[in-house]
Amino acid sequence: MDSMLHQIPMQYMNAPQFYGQTVPSVIQPSLQYLGPTASGVQGAGPYGPYWHDGTFVPYRPAALRDPYLHHQPASNWTGPFANSQVAQQAQLWQHHPQGTHTHWVPRPVPTPNAPLSFQDQYLLSATYHDGTVATSNYSVAHPPRTEPHNVPTHVATEFGPSSPNGRQRDRTFSWALQQYRDLIAFIHHSRQEQQRTRSNNGQHGPRPAFYPRPPKPSPSGSQLVTGKLRSASNSHTNDASIHASLGAPEQESSLSGPPHHYESSLSTPGLEATPLWSPSGLQFQDNEYERRASHEQWRGQSQRPLQAPQWTPPTQYEHDQFRTLRRSSGSMVSSLVHQLPPEDSPRSRASVALSYLTKLCQDADWRWTDGMLLGGCLAYGLGNYQQAHRWYTKVLEVDSTHLEATSNLAATLLALGRRREAEQHWTKAVKAAPNHFEAIEHLVGLLCNEQRSADAVRVIQYVETSLRQTKPADQLKASDRQSECSSSTASRSPCQSDLSDRIVYDFDIDSEAFSADWRDNPAASEPGFGSSGFAIPGCDNGRILALIHAKGNMLYGLGDNGGAARAFEDAVLIAAGRRFKNIQGIIQHVLTVVCATLYQRPSKDELVSADPILLTPDQALATAKLCFPQFGELPGLLHIPGGHQTIARRAVISTTSNSLLSLAKIFQDGMSNSGRSQGVTPLACGVRDILALYYLSLSLQPSPSTANNVGILLASVQQAAAPMPSQAKVDIPGVVPGSGIALALQYYNYGLQLDQHHAHLYTNLGSLLKDIGQLDAAINMYERAVRCDGKFDIALANLANAVKDKGRVSDAIIYYKRAVDVSPDFAEAVCGLANALNSVCGWKARGGIAEDGGKRDRWHVDDHGMLLDARHPGATSSGWIKRVVDIVEKQLVEGETWGRGTLTQPLMEDLVLQVVTLDGSTDDVKERQNNLRKTLEEWAGQRWEGARVTRLVERATRRIGWHRYRDTHVRKKQRTASSYARPQLPATLTVPPAPTVLPFHTFTCPMSAKQIRTISQRNGMRISVSTLRAPWLPKQVYSPPKPPSPHLRVGYVSSDFNNHPLAHLMQSVFGLHSRKRVEAYCYATTASDKSVHREQIESEAPVFRDASTWTAERLVNQIVNDGIHILVNLNGYTRGARNEVFAARPAPIQMSFMGFAGTLGAEWCDYLLADETAIPPDTLRPWRRNVDVEDVLVDETNGSEDSRWVYGENIIYCRDTFFCCDHKQSAPGAHDEVLSWEEEQHERWRMRKELFPQVSDDTLIFGNFNQLYKIDPTTFRTWLRILARVPKSILWLLRFPDLGESHLLVTARQWAGAEVASRVIFTDVAPKHLHISRARICDLVLDTAECNAHTTAADVLWSGTPLLTLPRYAYKMCSRMAASILKGALPTGAEGTRAAEELVATSEDDYEEKAVILAKSLTYTPGCEGKAAGRLMELRKMLYHARWTSALFDTKRWVRDLEDAYRVAWHRYVNGEGGDIWLEKNSRRG
Repeated sequence: MDSMLHQIPMQYMNAPQFYGQTVPSVIQPSLQYLGPTASGVQGAGPYGPYWHDGTFVPYRPAALRDPYLHHQPASNWTGPFANSQVAQQAQLWQHHPQGTHTHWVPRPVPTPNAPLSFQDQYLLSATYHDGTVATSNYSVAHPPRTEPHNVPTHVATEFGPSSPNGRQRDRTFSWALQQYRDLIAFIHHSRQEQQRTRSNNGQHGPRPAFYPRPPKPSPSGSQLVTGKLRSASNSHTNDASIHASLGAPEQESSLSGPPHHYESSLSTPGLEATPLWSPSGLQFQDNEYERRASHEQWRGQSQRPLQAPQWTPPTQYEHDQFRTLRRSSGSMVSSLVHQLPPEDSPRSRASVALSYLTKLCQDADWRWTDGMLLGGCLAYGLGNYQQAHRWYTKVLEVDSTHLEATSNLAATLLALGRRREAEQHWTKAVKAAPNHFEAIEHLVGLLCNEQRSADAVRVIQYVETSLRQTKPADQLKASDRQSECSSSTASRSPCQSDLSDRIVYDFDIDSEAFSADWRDNPAASEPGFGSSGFAIPGCDNGRILALIHAKGNMLYGLGDNGGAARAFEDAVLIAAGRRFKNIQGIIQHVLTVVCATLYQRPSKDELVSADPILLTPDQALATAKLCFPQFGELPGLLHIPGGHQTIARRAVISTTSNSLLSLAKIFQDGMSNSGRSQGVTPLACGVRDILALYYLSLSLQPSPSTANNVGILLASVQQAAAPMPSQAKVDIPGVVPGSGIALALQYYNYGLQLDQHHAHLYTNLGSLLKDIGQLDAAINMYERAVRCDGKFDIALANLANAVKDKGRVSDAIIYYKRAVDVSPDFAEAVCGLANALNSVCGWKARGGIAEDGGKRDRWHVDDHGMLLDARHPGATSSGWIKRVVDIVEKQLVEGETWGRGTLTQPLMEDLVLQVVTLDGSTDDVKERQNNLRKTLEEWAGQRWEGARVTRLVERATRRIGWHRYRDTHVRKKQRTASSYARPQLPATLTVPPAPTVLPFHTFTCPMSAKQIRTISQRNGMRISVSTLRAPWLPKQVYSPPKPPSPHLRVGYVSSDFNNHPLAHLMQSVFGLHSRKRVEAYCYATTASDKSVHREQIESEAPVFRDASTWTAERLVNQIVNDGIHILVNLNGYTRGARNEVFAARPAPIQMSFMGFAGTLGAEWCDYLLADETAIPPDTLRPWRRNVDVEDVLVDETNGSEDSRWVYGENIIYCRDTFFCCDHKQSAPGAHDEVLSWEEEQHERWRMRKELFPQVSDDTLIFGNFNQLYKIDPTTFRTWLRILARVPKSILWLLRFPDLGESHLLVTARQWAGAEVASRVIFTDVAPKHLHISRARICDLVLDTAECNAHTTAADVLWSGTPLLTLPRYAYKMCSRMAASILKGALPTGAEGTRAAEELVATSEDDYEEKAVILAKSLTYTPGCEGKAAGRLMELRKMLYHARWTSALFDTKRWVRDLEDAYRVAWHRYVNGEGGDIWLEKNSRRG
């Protein structure tokens, strides 16, 4: 949502994703995570395997056995295979490069008895199940299709089973193999043509399909498993049935059926697609398993034949992407076909090949497994899965351990919809050969498709355990492997999901792990064997890396962030060639190299600081080349076959980049949300280290998602680096070149260059622009995000927030509703919608809170807009207000566990040594240390552990600062600088999330005392931890100011020294301070608006500093250098606050008043200014001493179950009202001649007639001038009842905002009828000076009880108009302020006491009765000219005369009392005393 730059220093936000990422946020959205990284729109680029939705890659069956999959004793093998063959095997999973098209033309006719030249002919590519790029050594024409029984006779003569070639099985096998290649190439080409046609028409392509890998003869010749032959009679008897079921073309329907089924299942890599997982990093449109499962249903949909495309020869190819046909035992195929018939086609030729193989297999008594395996591949390629099933079954009847047939049969079973059998066969293959990646990958895919991620994780863990090397690196044959696997999850305890998953699965890595000595593996002689830490050759590193990466994604989806982080770390270490022990080693290497290059000097000094290394996008893109120059890429990928630009290599690099991105994202999320950090070991230097991971990820694969995440992180960096010469100039006001914000803008724009439809980039760029004051530009970015993705809830909610800030409330409501429709449980959207509806009194379906018997929220509103009484028996909470309260309560309960597990034994000892070293004698220190140690042990593992530790560190920091002041200026004692070391938060303590409802929102939400105080505490805690993590904080506590000489230096920090209510109320205060007692320093955190209020403050304050462009570090340092004794927070939790300044503790005493009407609940606020009306003493926390560390141990600020108290700060109780109002100095007419009472009555009546000319003289005017968000249903119902009981009366409200008028009028008609509703009158909001003057027109102002009038109450009372108020809550200061203000405006003595009793109600019923009594006491007569009789007029006269002498408007009196408060507070600080301050008990001075 919106960033917190104006409120707290953000270490991060989504994300939210965003998908997996959280956007920077004041209210920290709870996002629906789809994976640990954000993803762009369709076709934006590979972002790694995301299996959360059950998607996976279709099967890639193999056609021949791979000896490396069979772990047998080495003595049983004839010898290792040639390296070239291993490379061949590895290349089988490379994909055709994107954008390469296959062209066909009539092929030349081979000469008789001549071998085919596979090097000299045109190559044709096609994609198989395993991603192999098929190559055809000659081109084939595509004439009209010929049915099998019409195959030319000369072909049968030359290649039939009875021909010489037929008797040479190897030659026929090779010829049939070529026909299969031609078939797949033809299908691939047709698929491309279809895709291009659909793309031109704006349609999505059909589902993808992969076909069996082209068979390769056995290395030692044709494989014929010998055995006892059947009798002649048996053979003769069964041949016909076998022939009919497996190979007779006459019996088959695969060629006679419609071709659409085949064409629609074609696939080509590189098509624009939604990211699904594949070991090569390719993306696919949708779920192939679902397509195959419903194959029989959809195969007959369309009968329209596909028009044959025209094929032409390819113009170029990459040789390393193709593998040539290898002929077994030197045999060769001699084609005697001098001219192919014009009706020939690849599919008909494949069908012929299938029939010939059938006959040859019959002749071999169905013992020729090579031929049967190829027959199954041909049948599969022709789309006849039933026939393929029979072929593979025959292979397994001969050899039940045949892994390739087992795996191929599993794929065929899946195509037939027999999922459980498919799973069983793949499971069998994986257990027999844990390095059979085709079976592993597709078993995992099947499980994920069925939402069985936990089972899939166990499969991968089984594979890891089985293949893990058990020998030291120096004993392995691979010369380039330097270290063992150090971070794989295989040897770790089960993930959280494993412990809770209900599915029982038979992969048990503890009991059934495959065991094989690496020395028994013939692949051990291959390049890079074991370099991944597993017993596989280097060419397979990419496959194991992709599996582990996929495991990380699944663990993330299961909520096991710790396990996911370890998996991603392991994937990165594989890519790095195991040259580093852990991810911190890689980070250190990256930082060392980058620092040395960037600063052109040894990097050792640069790495001493934890400050992030700030790189531009161009500089970040060079990271990988700088860090691994000898390889040009990651060392662990050295043996991946093919060149740098092959699909296989690019895919592994992409997956590695994703692992880095995902790992960095998990660390980033952990910094901002403790719930996502469970089990995740934080990095040594937080933001600095995370950025290093992002830089490396971006350099491996330029990704908009990576740029997005880097931008989020940099936006939170408060330091400013010197701009590099290559950095672009930033022309946005307030953005410092080289700063984190400036670089964040660069990364967002760089990401949008990569993907102009990336909704997350637009959203985050919008949030950053909003932070720096560019609201219109921010709205534009949010709108673009929504155009890219109309269902992007984060963008919709942010757009709603932004347009609401522009006053477009109706538009905001629309966007909030859209966000809620997309994500009904999206807390930020729900709460934002509730706030927006409440701001315009859109109460339909509001419901209400029925707890406390309706004391908090008496009258509820149902779905029809009608009232329900919460006091009725059986009343329950309901509606959207209940959803808001429930969301908050859930968040508060979850937040209680923040930081649990932080206190380890070593950390406890560190804390004990840090926090109590300066207090007392040696013996006393030991006793206090023992007590603290005991308390920490009690805290460990309990709720509130993180909050308690944080407060302990903050209190210790304050206490050490006090010792430093006493040592320097009282005791005159010198200590070493280390004696004043700033206590440190535990490194594992993350920044806690803030509740969705902000403290300011609690003003109008019916919440309990405990909920309100906890919301403030959580916001304060978030600010504290964020600030205490800031890299600019010094190692020691700040040096104390010099003692007052003679005056105290008081600093006032505010964003409201402009045309703002706070400035209206306090503009004279800073110049009224007695220079002998207080010297005021004003720190304005917003730029001047040139208003008279700003100009007066600037001119009258002794010291005024425009800090609108200052960083928190600069502002804090300035406050320290100015020697401020007392620092005052005039914002609290309001817009523009710089609370991080206070969290840094730059002044000995810090307090808050006037800006925020409630508790801050923060250790960085020592005092609130109040009076006993605004803050009753019984709402204070019982423990009132806030001095030393021991107080924190016993005060129960965190964890108290007492639901009555709210305020933990010490309170300065003023003699009169705590509220300051400068109207006697600055209100319109304040310096004019004072009107007599008669003149005032005449002027008042004149203004009434001018504003309400149609209102009769005897009509009484009730009024309320608050913003409409302060009105609640209970209050509005009371007002309507008052109108009904006082017939000659109207209710005057403001269009504040406009939309509220229509809602309230509709509600009034529903609840009170048309006549009463007609007496509710609205006018526009008036300028400030006119607003104060015309308030006198009202006869009685009716205050809002949920949240009172504050500044408006002072305005009304200055005009002399009586105000009726109701302090509904004892514990909500905002609902009690009007009573305090009213009492301050009344004269002292019995007369004022009586008036207060008449104007301050005690209940809703009392409020109504008092209003009616006062109204009926007033009598106007026609022609009275404003003169009237009655108690209400007496009260008006009293207020009018008292305004010149009352405490409320006596600003000089208020300043003198404030100076007294400062003096007492400073005296107590110096003496180490605590507790609340009652000024009444202290003599007035000055």
